[in-house]
Amino acid sequence: MGRFVKPFLSLCALLLAGLGLAACGHETEEVQPLAWPFMENTSSVSINGTSFSAYVAKTEAHRRRAQNGLAIKSKQAIAYLFPKQEDAPTLRFRGLPEAVDLVFVDGDGKVQMLEQVPAFSSANFPRDYACKGSRVVLQLPKGSAAELKLERGGAVKTEPDLLAQANEAEGEFATLFFIKNQREDEKPEEAPFVKLTVLEEAEDVARGMKDRDLKDGEGVLLPLGGSGKHHEFWLKEVQGKVCACYIERSQSGRGQVISALYEGIEATAGSDLDQPVYYSPAAATHLAIFKGSDFFTKNKIEKRSNVVIGGDAFSSEEPDYGKLEFKFGDVRLEARLADSDGERETALAEAPSLKPGKASLLAWDDAAFVKFSAPAGANLWFIETDGKGKYSVGEKVRTQGGEVKATAKSRFVLAVPADFDAAGALTVPYAVRDLRPALPALVFYNAKQKDVVKDRWPGEKDSLRARVHVELAITQAEQQRGLMYRESLKPNHGMLFLYSEEEEMSYWMKNCRMNLSIAFVNERGEIIKIHPVMKAPAAGTVDAELERYESDGLARFAIEMEENWFEKNGVKVGDRIFIPPALLKEK
Repeated sequence: MGRFVKPFLSLCALLLAGLGLAACGHETEEVQPLAWPFMENTSSVSINGTSFSAYVAKTEAHRRRAQNGLAIKSKQAIAYLFPKQEDAPTLRFRGLPEAVDLVFVDGDGKVQMLEQVPAFSSANFPRDYACKGSRVVLQLPKGSAAELKLERGGAVKTEPDLLAQANEAEGEFATLFFIKNQREDEKPEEAPFVKLTVLEEAEDVARGMKDRDLKDGEGVLLPLGGSGKHHEFWLKEVQGKVCACYIERSQSGRGQVISALYEGIEATAGSDLDQPVYYSPAAATHLAIFKGSDFFTKNKIEKRSNVVIGGDAFSSEEPDYGKLEFKFGDVRLEARLADSDGERETALAEAPSLKPGKASLLAWDDAAFVKFSAPAGANLWFIETDGKGKYSVGEKVRTQGGEVKATAKSRFVLAVPADFDAAGALTVPYAVRDLRPALPALVFYNAKQKDVVKDRWPGEKDSLRARVHVELAITQAEQQRGLMYRESLKPNHGMLFLYSEEEEMSYWMKNCRMNLSIAFVNERGEIIKIHPVMKAPAAGTVDAELERYESDGLARFAIEMEENWFEKNGVKVGDRIFIPPALLKEK
């Protein structure tokens, strides 16, 4: 059916002030260190008999700050302390004013590895350094390791004993404090808090809460950058109940506050289309997700409460869907994603001639409707999942040309080289496991509210009417075409027409081949008019004889579904809708 046309103060700066170190060069200014949680005092540490003024970093918050481009001069040092852990302790530097020595020390006090980190003026950053089994890493001015006669396998003696202090070091967590009363004398360490692993690399971001052994009050923190982009998350494959909150800069720009919070949420059974999606305000700077069912209620924390993040965090990376690594045991394939009609058509055409080590991943929103035409000679593997994180290869098809229909319970089909064969266990990248359906969801509910709902989904169970997935009609051409020539719609699928401002609307059924229904919605998200049945016109009906379906008031959105859908699902005039905030265009 077509429309009938008529800046805030950086924690790094606080850190530099606390250490009395300059961001560039050797000149420093003597200032008093700041109190926790921003900085601990520096202390005197003897390394193999030589005294240094050292900053000892025992928490992830302090370790992360110390890697943030600090300048150190003669007889100054940074000591990174790590607990015992399976993974190799990793330092990631995003730039250093001057070159430094890194000394990795194991649990026996022996030097495992020596590295030199160059200055940002002579190398590209970020740069990662890691050594499995290290408990202490010393960052010293360039040349200090040689002066101290430190060499691989040699002993390192410190006073006080840094190895002993490493037993008290915390793992890779940043601390998020919730400031309830906002009193000037209230210290963050007296406030409720959770411990979060900071996620920055793309695959780790996609992993999110999946496959992590976490206790209540432990979770993940995603830096979002606060660039105005809308963000979203879901809990697919996450076990148990969690709490989450989006964080934004306060209106004064001098702190951060909760902009949206969710409590006791969890993944649901069923297909990916059934999973709830949680959205951010445009200005969100961070997303915190952690294990728990009633943290906010128990601690009387509300929206707009102040928060303090104990640790620097940079923007998280976006997954590169052009380079997805699938592993079958030790055998690797590099795949590119194809999740639109055009991309899938191209990928299928190229499938018979894929080069060794290359693949294409074809993805659909709903496995029940995976049906497509493929050329002869394509080697297609259907990827099955149990919905809890286990993936395996189901049916393997060598196409003969013609229609292919998925029988596997999956959204994904992997096109592999013609002669490819592998029997090892399948490892699917987290970027694929976290891939959300392309079509956004709308939610209908019966609550009364003044404004368009921006963070309602999934809403209270007693107010929910229904949930649908919609194609978008935003441009004038898309709106004029609408659902013309369609002969069917998938169950609970339709089309959402979005306009930049409210206006009187009139629709018709030109070139439509199936009956439809339509709901007109005003700027507040309230349904103002429903036409339960709009009949497809007989062939040859001239435009002048086509029936018009009016909004009978100012509307900003129109929603088309199959005929009588609104009546069948109990949706009435006066009910409300939730529209993902990214779709709400500015006037």
